[in-house]
Amino acid sequence: MSVQRSSEFSASGERLEDRAAIAAVAHAFDTAWNRHDLVAFAALFAPDADFVNVVGMWWKNRAEIEAAHVYSHASFFRDSALSGRIEKVRFIARDIAAAHILWELKGQIEPDGSIGKPRHGILLLVVVRREGRWLIQVAQNTDIIAGALTQPGEGESPQFASTGR
Repeated sequence: MSVQRSSEFSASGERLEDRAAIAAVAHAFDTAWNRHDLVAFAALFAPDADFVNVVGMWWKNRAEIEAAHVYSHASFFRDSALSGRIEKVRFIARDIAAAHILWELKGQIEPDGSIGKPRHGILLLVVVRREGRWLIQVAQNTDIIAGALTQPGEGESPQFASTGR
């Protein structure tokens, strides 16, 4: 049996429409965030999804993910704006892919009430196709800390690549 390739497949065999659908999920993530529409945001996740945020908080289903973001968008993210760019999509299986998204967040409110500096990070989304729809199954978010090599231990100074501190 031979496999026919058409223009709808990439050179590595992924369906281009799947890649576009995954990009649409990433775009919808930003759009829902920026509209502070946490119902739409939560709907991007599978009911049994996992999400670990940049400080290690772990939410273990869609309802927890929505509740945590409702809280944060009513407080320190209420004026925030998120923009992201897919850096890489890797298909793990026909219906499972990992997407690495580089992001910038502006407008976060600091504990003293001031507007914080823009933050940058990497969001890893593992998306799955269920009943013809791509959903986020796992999200792992990481802040990028320029120059840092490792997280400092208790009472230690951070190690930096650029300064040697």
